[in-house]
Amino acid sequence: MAMWGAAVGQALAVLLVAPLVHGLIQRTKAALQGRHGPGLLQPYFTLIKLWRRQDIRPTPASWIFVAAPRLALGIVVAATLSVPLLWNPAPLGWDGDFVVVVGLLALERYVLSLAGLDTGTPFGGLGSSRESIVGALVEPALFALALPWMVLAGSTAWPALVAASASATPASVVRFFGLGAGLIVSLAETGRLPVDNPDTHLELTMIHEAMLLEYSGPQLALISLAQMTKQLLVLALVADLLVPWGVGGLALPPGVQPVAVLAKWAALAAGLGVAESLSAKLRFFRLPGYLGAAAALSSAAAVLQVWGVR
Repeated sequence: MAMWGAAVGQALAVLLVAPLVHGLIQRTKAALQGRHGPGLLQPYFTLIKLWRRQDIRPTPASWIFVAAPRLALGIVVAATLSVPLLWNPAPLGWDGDFVVVVGLLALERYVLSLAGLDTGTPFGGLGSSRESIVGALVEPALFALALPWMVLAGSTAWPALVAASASATPASVVRFFGLGAGLIVSLAETGRLPVDNPDTHLELTMIHEAMLLEYSGPQLALISLAQMTKQLLVLALVADLLVPWGVGGLALPPGVQPVAVLAKWAALAAGLGVAESLSAKLRFFRLPGYLGAAAALSSAAAVLQVWGVR
């Protein structure tokens, strides 16, 4: 019973905090661009507005189109329960495994790509094709992000990775390389500049948004919440690997631990907004080199770990 209570508690907490983190990113971008911008709570109002609107479905769509939003949200929530984000051990009663999380994120991308193809529209097919290519590039980079700590820990279990990061020198070269790789992976996995622009619907540039053009109402609200939750999960993974304070890392007093975890998420979200504001959209065929840089930085950090550089 305690395990299920922990699972439900963490799932609800992540779902409630995810729109706030998204609002912080949007607010940071607006401040840096000299705009008033939306408030921190605007994502909550947007989700409520979408939930009240009519659900419209394209004629050629099958059950895949209808099931994809629910499946995507369920997969992302399962990924958040596979690692200890707010308390240790993971809510599902095991230590968690980084490979499982990467696999679940890939499955969520696959489900949405199928939904984009199921609409039978040119934009849906275009977005699904581009999303699949970006996924094939970003997933190895995301896996490589934890490679240095896998080498040090000799395991892919999440507590072992965080403990290995905690044992390393705070200002090490390995951590510096990981910071660069983590920034690139966070921007790519969350569909932000310079990889994608979530604020545009221009046919020549959009990737993720092209798959969602046919969605509306509650279906679009579910997909939007799934993407916000995925965004928070990626930020939490990067934060725990690079700054191992709180859950599974450096011990903190019980009252300070949740505050430290939320502070890490907020700081990385603000950093993501700053990085996106300073970036321009890359041409699609330059993305392999950009995402390859993240894998190269992580691989270099792993080599340094083997050589004993801390």
